Amino acid sequence: MKQRTILLIDDEPEFIRPLKDALEHEGHKVLTASTGEEALDTLESNKVDFVTVDIMMPPGDSLETEVYSHETGILLCEEIRDRFPSLDVFCISVVTDKETIRYIQDLGVRFLRKGETPLRKILDMIASRLTGIAYSSDDPRRKHR
Repeated sequence: MKQRTILLIDDEPEFIRPLKDALEHEGHKVLTASTGEEALDTLESNKVDFVTVDIMMPPGDSLETEVYSHETGILLCEEIRDRFPSLDVFCISVVTDKETIRYIQDLGVRFLRKGETPLRKILDMIASRLTGIAYSSDDPRRKHR
């Protein structure tokens, strides 16, 4: 698979680290951002092929007056849709509010529940979006690790 650049936006290192390691192991370049401000700066200055966004994280200094930390990811999903409409985005969050999830999905962003969606499934879904090929953990095209 061609190397792609993936931006992981989340302020929880214990969640980001295994996902970043696995994506790098699969040959991708992985960038990370832990605030909304850092995420938008990274998107403006890099060619990114895929993004994951958490909902609750610090906005960063420049966004602090625009959004509360429990809604930073919503603002990011809106900004990504406005500024980078062809960029593929997954929202991975612990948020359970049905209206918030529906709003994210209405933006065209796939919502996955953090802690309930296995890492392998997230990796397979990202690979599927990047290649257009459906993968599963028992797919013979996948190398077992």
